[in-house]
Amino acid sequence: MKVKYLGHAAFELVSDGGTKIVFDPYESGSYDGALRHKPIKGVYDLAVVSHEHPDHCDMSVKQSAKYVVDAPGEFDIMGLHVKASPTYHDESKGSERGGNLVSVVDLDGMRVAHLGDLGHSLSEEELEGIKGVDLLLIPVGGFFTIDAAVAAELVRKAEPKVVIPMHFKTDKIDFPIAPVDEFTSLMENVEMAGGSTFTITGDESTGEMRVVVLDPEL
Repeated sequence: MKVKYLGHAAFELVSDGGTKIVFDPYESGSYDGALRHKPIKGVYDLAVVSHEHPDHCDMSVKQSAKYVVDAPGEFDIMGLHVKASPTYHDESKGSERGGNLVSVVDLDGMRVAHLGDLGHSLSEEELEGIKGVDLLLIPVGGFFTIDAAVAAELVRKAEPKVVIPMHFKTDKIDFPIAPVDEFTSLMENVEMAGGSTFTITGDESTGEMRVVVLDPEL
């Protein structure tokens, strides 16, 4: 499976069979230009959207996808399985910023979890849904989401094979969030990929957990 970090919380997955999935496609130029990543182009087989804030949901990308998961539930789509579980965008059960979906996609015999704009620690029951996933895509920048310390603790409890951080400060994001090194300084086995793509195989099931930092493609 090929993983591409498009920017902010947006990722593209391409299965070995060519199925294309996008997680949380942002709207370029949203929030009065605070999000300066280039537009996401192309048509996807599946768009998985954690919530409809513009930095996580470009309506044109969502509407052009063949299938969309943007609500809680379990779905079988094009030979893959998706489970979307309700969580919150804040520590006040959504009273500040609303709801959020944590989504797990089964693809190429592996499980990929995208935590969206998760704003709180997970309960033991919620944690069970992502324990041992092959790839965990997790926000780390704080302010709007969990911060580096909470993310690091969640990673240790979830025990994924590979972790890719997202939703952190870059020169294309004017949000008051922290840079990725606040998270990586708390982790071991950190790899700076030096690019936007990463290929994950079933071989990741053996060995120590890896933290892979990707550069935004757009």
